[in-house]
Amino acid sequence: MKILYIYQFFKTPEQGGIIRSYYLSKALLDAGHEVEVLTSHNRRHYEKRTVDGLTVHYLPLAYRQEYGFLRRMLVYALFALRASWLALRLPGVQKCYVASVPLSVGLIGLFMKWLRGIPFVFEVGDLWPLTPIEMGYFSNKVVQKLLYGFEQLIYNQAEKIVGLSPMIQTYIRRRVQQPGKVVCIPNVADCDFFFPTPHKDASLQALYNTEGRRVVTYFGSIGRVVRLDALLDVARQGRHRPDVLFLIVGEGSELPRLMEAVRREQLCNVRFLPAVGKEKIREILNISDAVYLSYLPIPALRSNSPNKLFEALAAGKLCIMNIRGWHCDLLEAARCGFYADPQHPETFYGQLDAYFSSEETIQQVRRRARDLAEKEFSKAVLVRRWLTLFSPEPQPEEHPRLTPPLELLQL
Repeated sequence: MKILYIYQFFKTPEQGGIIRSYYLSKALLDAGHEVEVLTSHNRRHYEKRTVDGLTVHYLPLAYRQEYGFLRRMLVYALFALRASWLALRLPGVQKCYVASVPLSVGLIGLFMKWLRGIPFVFEVGDLWPLTPIEMGYFSNKVVQKLLYGFEQLIYNQAEKIVGLSPMIQTYIRRRVQQPGKVVCIPNVADCDFFFPTPHKDASLQALYNTEGRRVVTYFGSIGRVVRLDALLDVARQGRHRPDVLFLIVGEGSELPRLMEAVRREQLCNVRFLPAVGKEKIREILNISDAVYLSYLPIPALRSNSPNKLFEALAAGKLCIMNIRGWHCDLLEAARCGFYADPQHPETFYGQLDAYFSSEETIQQVRRRARDLAEKEFSKAVLVRRWLTLFSPEPQPEEHPRLTPPLELLQL
């Protein structure tokens, strides 16, 4: 069938970032479907390009993580409206796959269903509006009620819902009329691209100046939600540990403030590197001993499914979480990671040293992390499960449906 894949931040492996949408849309193409992708870019004009066999529509909508909250909300809303206008004009579409965040993209799926009779599958990577509400945004109770109503409307109108973690799946099942249509398909561990190495590459160690040091790396966006102040607290406790180095790789609204804190306090055990593509991330993982994953301590974020976790597992790295959640429980059960309490940064080094007490212990951690990636999150396993959502079945004829369901009127 012809499938329209909608994701505002579609990236290729060369671009880096979250590339789940690339893998999944390519899997549809390889399975014989015709695929068009609807996304955005920071250029000034609309572009239609062929990317590895995919037809990709790029809407001109500049977005940077450094934008303030209101400006980001405006960009999200504009994408939903412009993408809806374009999607409604594309011929031959038989099914839509709409990937959030943000929640506003669900509007595209609703329009396609109501106005063209085209079913949509909705993917939930983070819980909206629960997450921004818990972060202190949308404090007005009436606004909250409207947002929760809109969320429930999207869930009930979707043909299927894909939650990126077991906790997301459970949350949504409690909010929909048909719990059985909610499935869990986490992020993908690319075990073909990332893999454990028996030893660090000496040339890369020289390039990044990490010789003789145990390297703990954070990579990804650097915004308020990831709360990297927790990592600086750990670095402050480790001034007397010249053997441990912290690398922070990425960009975002919090980066200038964090860099200023490191400069002001002369934290020589912290270094910053710019955001890089997938090839460079693989290099940085080669010289890293552990990967640090950081989030604000709010309940909604315990359910998330961070892409960087699965890349780290595929590379056989010790994973350190500073928030309790399904992923932290999983790491501790597999003995390839631990919870670093952000309220007690002084305990971090004892936990770290326990995992690196001997070369044998280090190798065991690498094997456990890689085994977890291969058995639970490999691309081959998850893509095969995901493709069942698009099994051939009779599709309704495309026809106008101009009256939205009663649910919308009850918000």
